[in-house]
Amino acid sequence: MESEHPAGAAGKLVAVSGLGRSFGSNEVLLGIDLALSPGERLALIGPNGSGKSTLLRCIAGTMAPSRGSVSIGGHQAGTVAARRMTGVSLSQERSFYLRLSARENLIFFAQLRGYGRSAAVKAVDELGEELGISEILPVRGDRCSTGMILQVAFARALLGAPALLLLDEPTRSLDTDAIERVWEAIGRRPGTALVLATHSEGDVERCDSTLELDS
Repeated sequence: MESEHPAGAAGKLVAVSGLGRSFGSNEVLLGIDLALSPGERLALIGPNGSGKSTLLRCIAGTMAPSRGSVSIGGHQAGTVAARRMTGVSLSQERSFYLRLSARENLIFFAQLRGYGRSAAVKAVDELGEELGISEILPVRGDRCSTGMILQVAFARALLGAPALLLLDEPTRSLDTDAIERVWEAIGRRPGTALVLATHSEGDVERCDSTLELDS
């Protein structure tokens, strides 16, 4: 399952330079620089409101930085090429279709990733087995708990064998067994880089480095 996506210049998969993001007069991020190689794990830490989720969104390309640059595999964040290399699970997930089952949602998003129908079904069923969420897959989105949605969102992030995972508090609301399954899945993808926003010391300990953001 190791990613075969190429890195960018100097072997760096992720390059963030001078990134800043403001909302009106409120400067949330200022002068962020970071670089990640394939397989490297970075934990974003800091209090609520310090900009962890904002930084993840800028790297994912769903939010434009006010200044600075972000590239993934040499491609500007937010471009089709960069998005193809990135698997994302953000907090307060609202993008699932609540009247569809978790399985139907994942099949839909797999097809958006370029899978044909049969390949999408196979990929989703395999992820269900790997992540131990086969019992969740038939459940409608509006009947899933917060922890169930988190696990489905993590499964979606793994679709397409991304070179980079961006995860926002992925173990929040999960029990010990589910947390272990998340990290085991990450461990089975040693070439996949990870940027993780978390308040969990256990998550931080599994990463190679940390970036602390101030409120």
